Amino acid sequence: RFARSEVTSTGDVDDVNVTVSVAFGKKAAGADANQTDAASLRALVDRAARLARVSPENPEHMPLLGPQKYATAAAAFDAATARLDAPARAAAVQACLAALPGGDVTGAGFYQHAATTRALASTSGLRAAHAATSVDLTMTARTADGTGSGWGGAFSHRVGEIDPGLVARTAVDKAARSRAPRRLDPGRYTVVLEPAAVAELLRFLILSFDARRADEGRSFFARPGGGTKLGDKIFPEWVTLRTDPADPKNPSAPFDNEGVPLKAVSWIDKGTVAALRYSRFWADKQKKAPNGTPTNHHLLGGTASPADLVKGVARGVLVTRFFYIRMVDPQSVLATGLTRDGVFLIEKGEIVAPVNNFRFNESPVMMLKNSDALSVDTVRAESGSRVPAIRTHEFNLASISEAV
Repeated sequence: RFARSEVTSTGDVDDVNVTVSVAFGKKAAGADANQTDAASLRALVDRAARLARVSPENPEHMPLLGPQKYATAAAAFDAATARLDAPARAAAVQACLAALPGGDVTGAGFYQHAATTRALASTSGLRAAHAATSVDLTMTARTADGTGSGWGGAFSHRVGEIDPGLVARTAVDKAARSRAPRRLDPGRYTVVLEPAAVAELLRFLILSFDARRADEGRSFFARPGGGTKLGDKIFPEWVTLRTDPADPKNPSAPFDNEGVPLKAVSWIDKGTVAALRYSRFWADKQKKAPNGTPTNHHLLGGTASPADLVKGVARGVLVTRFFYIRMVDPQSVLATGLTRDGVFLIEKGEIVAPVNNFRFNESPVMMLKNSDALSVDTVRAESGSRVPAIRTHEFNLASISEAV
């Protein structure tokens, strides 16, 4: 961690967590521990068993999975990332700080990396394991007068793909350009959302693909009067949302937390709702095949460059990212949040001035429905998704936020 243009803390965490689940028919319970000696593991199993015996029956409890066949996933473990140490992290932070222009702009941020292995096993024969690394560097830059703020970030599973200088230069440039913002009234605007903003809002739609909620009429994907919107063309032709454990730019485990095999799935295919997410219980009830809970998503890009997105705006706003987003209405996937770290007025296809921050009230459904252009390139974001930048219309910037 670094703040006020200097390293403030560093640390390493080495942790093991073991979860044991025990079931007697539909009476089930689980227990956790971080000790792996034989006596501790025996005590853990005994604790889970005692809890299971006194638990009420769970009508939705599913029997343990047996042996499964998993698709080949893209390599998600990078040895260089796993080997990173404090001196290497400090060097990356130094590269960020070197991009600061003297005392006029200060920088703060995080440089984090992890190496994890997740393994599943059951008495019924299930065996699954997956090793992965992750690394992310984020930086916020602030101007000395307190009126300008910018942000940059990079996320990957390979440290070689992180460019500290680029992250810092992006944040510094946004901070300098956002100094002394002009007042812009709230309203519905054409907006260009950079990838960080797209990913932060899109995750609420990703969470809404649950088939049970749709079948029970509790989600956006429930059709009024009964049934679901599976097969409905809701979005423009250029909107496709996929998951794929074999995605080399954003790999993930080929199984979920229950051991359900994960495959490539198109949730939205050229604007059409193509799949919903079935848990094992709901799939069994509805006579469907369970498709698990994936951890990576890819909103495919379009044909525009970032400059093209701006050029197509007569009058609108460019947003760097969102902050503190919360769900308002699950039925419409309406969310509210704040803009941060670089908001700019666009007029006649050019960025002309920084403007104040806003509170927005908008749905990722409408973000996609009202879009008319997506950037060619997609980048990995903090949420685990790969997304493009988007130009969309009638985006509700509902009120001014006074924070920088």
